[in-house]
Order: sequence, then structure tokens, then C-alpha cells
Amino acid sequence: MVAVACQNDISDIRAITDDNNKPIQTSYNATYTFTEKGKKQYQLTAAQLDQYQNDSGEYILATGGYTMVFFDSLENEEARLSAQSGRYTEKQKTLIAWDSVVLYNTKGEKLETSELIYRQDSAHISSSKPVTITTMNGSIIKGRGLVSNESFTRYKILEPTGDLVIEDKQDSIHE
Repeated sequence: MVAVACQNDISDIRAITDDNNKPIQTSYNATYTFTEKGKKQYQLTAAQLDQYQNDSGEYILATGGYTMVFFDSLENEEARLSAQSGRYTEKQKTLIAWDSVVLYNTKGEKLETSELIYRQDSAHISSSKPVTITTMNGSIIKGRGLVSNESFTRYKILEPTGDLVIEDKQDSIHE
């Protein structure tokens, strides 16, 4: 006689069958443009966007890679953010990007990190994770944690790490 048994955790069953965990809308290879008073503010292009609604509000989950472009008041590109995954919460007006996050500014500087938080109401970007910034002249700045404006033109690394190389220039007084 052979006996076979199967047991499922009730939380696993609820996660699959709970209607609150299913998206109310799914879009593939989608591009959305967000405007305010007729002016383009952001443009989001994603492999997959799932929109959810539950008791705590609405949120959009981007998976499979996405890019978000930030525009200035003249609708010129200010910054470009890409990541593998992200979650935008409408109520808090907050975007959390994670997994291979890269942010470029108009000066050609590049920020790389594993997680980035964008707060739309304050127009600030932050991270508590390790960050690497490559400047337009090729210098690399590393640290842990960052705060920045949304265009990534003014930023501060909270805990800089690594070596700082200072070029030794001859002083004309001592020549």
C-alpha cells in the first residue's frame, strides 16, 4: 500500500485565491505619459504594468524592466530612470524602483544602485543603499545613501566611501 499526502499552507492558498492580490488591469509593452495642466511631466515605458486596488489604495507595479523620463517645465528631458521593477503608490505619490536601478541626468552623470525612492510631492530622490555615481569626466564616486532633486543635478552622498585621488600640482612660488 502506498500513501501520498499533500499539504498547503493556508497563507499560500489565500495569496493565490485572494482577489485583492490580482491586478485590476494589466498592460504589456505600454507607454504612459503623465501630464499636469497640459504639460508633460513624466513618461513611463514598461514591459508589464499591473494596476492594483485594495483597501489601502491604488498602486502600479512595473515588472520586466521599465524606463521613466522626467521632463522640465519646457517639456525637455531632465532625467531618465530605468530599473527592472518598480511600484508607484498613488496615495503617497511615491515610486520605489529596485533591481538594477540606473538614473541619468542631462550632464551625462550616471547613478547606479539597487533601490531608489522618488517622492513626487517633494520632487526628491533618495536611497539608503550603496550607490555609484559616474561623472561626465569618468570619475567614479561611491557611497551609501543619497538624496537628490528629481533631475539628479544636485545630490549628496550620505556616507561617501573609497579613495579620493588629488592631483599634485606644482606651486609657482616654490619653483
